[in-house]
Amino acid sequence: MIYIEKTKKHLLEKVWLFRLIASKRNKKLKKRYLKQTLVLNKDFLDNINGYSLDEIQRGVVVSEESSTLVVAGAGSGKSLTILARILYLIKCGIKPTQILVISFTNEACNNLRRNLIKNGIDLDVLTFHKLGLRILKDHNLETDIVPKTVLPTIINNMVENFNNVEIMFPEAPFITIGDGMEHLQRIIIANSEEGKNLKQLFLTFINLFKGANYQKEDFQRFLKLNEKQHRGYTRDKHEAFLTLASQIYDAYEYYLERNRQIDFHDMINKARQMVELRGIKDYQYIIIDEYQDTSLGKCLLLKAIKDYTGAQIMAVGDDFQSIYRFTGTNLALFMDFQKYFPNAQIFKLENTYRNSQTLLNIMGKFILKNQQQIPKQLKSNKIEAYPIYIYYYENSVKEVWELVVNKLESNDVLVLGRNNKDLDVVIGSWPKMTVHQSKGLEADEVILVNLEDKVTGFPNKIINDEVLNYVLDTREVMPFEEERRLFYVAMTRAKIRNHLLVKAKKPSLFVQELLRDNKTGIKVCYHVKYCPKCQGVLSIVREANNLFYSCSRAKCAYKRTL
Repeated sequence: MIYIEKTKKHLLEKVWLFRLIASKRNKKLKKRYLKQTLVLNKDFLDNINGYSLDEIQRGVVVSEESSTLVVAGAGSGKSLTILARILYLIKCGIKPTQILVISFTNEACNNLRRNLIKNGIDLDVLTFHKLGLRILKDHNLETDIVPKTVLPTIINNMVENFNNVEIMFPEAPFITIGDGMEHLQRIIIANSEEGKNLKQLFLTFINLFKGANYQKEDFQRFLKLNEKQHRGYTRDKHEAFLTLASQIYDAYEYYLERNRQIDFHDMINKARQMVELRGIKDYQYIIIDEYQDTSLGKCLLLKAIKDYTGAQIMAVGDDFQSIYRFTGTNLALFMDFQKYFPNAQIFKLENTYRNSQTLLNIMGKFILKNQQQIPKQLKSNKIEAYPIYIYYYENSVKEVWELVVNKLESNDVLVLGRNNKDLDVVIGSWPKMTVHQSKGLEADEVILVNLEDKVTGFPNKIINDEVLNYVLDTREVMPFEEERRLFYVAMTRAKIRNHLLVKAKKPSLFVQELLRDNKTGIKVCYHVKYCPKCQGVLSIVREANNLFYSCSRAKCAYKRTL
């Protein structure tokens, strides 16, 4: 018996040693193959639409790994690398129909498709929803899309008629009439801010629930979790919310079934089921852009396609720029890529071509305060002594607007606000948008407004209701994680300089942090100045192309040159 055990141990050791030697040989062979491939394709890789790829980009383009994650820093040539990868595959004899390319917005898909057409290639670039729709049509399934108004209408009716709705917002103005308590819910909820917020909360909850591929039975699990974790008012509130959410879900699913319709979440989930049950066309390569914005349902669809076809998968994105958590994005799918796609090779595109090294140093230190991020050492050859200008104002950005305009060195300007209403005060014809809308864009100069420490400032301090934690796959470890990523996105749009307009009495927490943590690279261009005559605020005005300080009080005529 002892001899047999020793023999088994000896054999296992020999097998382990053989595998180790084979692995090392395999790595050497791979390295040799990669080197030869790069030499053979040097001319091609030297000129992708007039640009020469760097060393890491070249490795991405010719990679033959089964699964690859490309962690692409802001401005690191991500789109160019994806284009080069597709051109390389076709150059190697892969048919366009064997390549599945996915991006998250129609605009991104159209941009890539236009670049491919310029290179003489007609290839489908799909959003996840168009991919899901195509799979369902290929399997002859009903694909009528439910109108967007249906779920809000169901929520509206059910909230207003729920007999325990007052526990969800006890400060709402209920009144007593007649012989007892009469909850005039239809009138009160329809016209109260609390009611509108509550309905939006249900809409967000149901969308997150379906997007993360939860099922009806999960409501019971949530209720048990609530009983275990909460007490008193919080437990009662969560129980009422989950009970009504379950009823809303049932009513919505019944409507979809009765009308033979699906929503976008169904499109993804049912497409995955069809792939698992009946298969899909023979793809050999899958390329996904903006992978940091993936939900669990979308990830599982990709995995089903890869498992069925055996295709190589390449996901490209930047965890620093994951800013859609409350639409179902699960950053863990990016951070734990190898959990879903084992033995994946990870590339980091760290050479950036948009921002200056000074800005990268400042914003790298800023973003890595988030614990849930992949460390990257971004590098740039661009030098800019002061990539951040700060202007303090007392009451309105109008006080410093002329000075900001006078500091601009380029007409390529982007004006960004945290919220749509932030942009109402902006004068000028430059493109104006929220930071969320700016993702993927760039400009020489960026003007960022509403940097005020308030609930709707930047960072935004609106606290999302605790009930969303049941359906959010990842929780924030430290305050303002997503707001920090959003600010990073805003600041890295600038090729030359950011102009930050800051409320002097309530400066943004992020602006305070930048000044506290950095001794160089940031220049304060304007502090609030007061009129020596009446102590009113001095605004900057332009007259005949000259700038002046002018008292903002109408009755005061004080003015002097800047």
